[in-house]
Amino acid sequence: MAIAIKEKMSWVPFQIEIMYENQKLGIGTAFSYLHNEKTYLITNWHNASGRHPETLKVINTAAAIPNKFILHYPVDFNKDKSFPNGESKVGWHSFELNLYQDSEPVWYEHPEHGHKVDAVAIPLGISASMLKPANAKELDLEKITLRPSLDVYVLGYPLGLTGGAKLPIWKRGSIASEPDIDLDKLPKFFIDTATRQGMSGSPVYAQQSGYIIPEGGSGPEDAIIGEARRFAGIYSGRVGDDNFQAQLGIVWKESAIIEIINGNKKGASSFTI
Repeated sequence: MAIAIKEKMSWVPFQIEIMYENQKLGIGTAFSYLHNEKTYLITNWHNASGRHPETLKVINTAAAIPNKFILHYPVDFNKDKSFPNGESKVGWHSFELNLYQDSEPVWYEHPEHGHKVDAVAIPLGISASMLKPANAKELDLEKITLRPSLDVYVLGYPLGLTGGAKLPIWKRGSIASEPDIDLDKLPKFFIDTATRQGMSGSPVYAQQSGYIIPEGGSGPEDAIIGEARRFAGIYSGRVGDDNFQAQLGIVWKESAIIEIINGNKKGASSFTI
């Protein structure tokens, strides 16, 4: 019996193993983003560097710093088209991505704030993949207005768990601060959600239902009736270390991702910080 994937956005995130040589240091989440017809892997700065973005302390208890990711992504194995009605036979490939080339990092970081913005971009194209960029046209996204209380979904791998077949877990929350305000003078906002380790680097989508006028709309002729979603940014962890404190998550805005890509500023080696 064929199994249908009900949500196209389930093809956006993928799990990464954070490695030093053959030693597994942790698990995180990443996704791809399309900008100026080029595809980039997007994840957190702390996943790539192995350091806390505020204190710069090494995260791993054994003081190990990552030098590569192992990416797990879906591919269509139905090459001979033997399945009817265009159905796919999905499998999962693993790809080793070196984080350093000639001792220099391969990632770009924020051109102004550097590691204080906990996000990086790595130019990357994965052939034959079923992954969809977080801002792909086929996701039918809309520029809904972000505001406090709006629902959000964080798609990732809490505690390394999957939704089956390496597909992500969808964690629900809501926007908890004014999205247009840069908290701590950085391009981020808060969401109210109980997220867990392993979700660092997850894409975040906002959702609105009912009568919707997208940004730039002027009246009923631009309205959407029903449900609309917007890519909001990248999740990077909670405020505080205690799971039962404020339970506020940090989201770095989509604008920060674009600034990282356009800035083209290579990060500093975590081995020399």
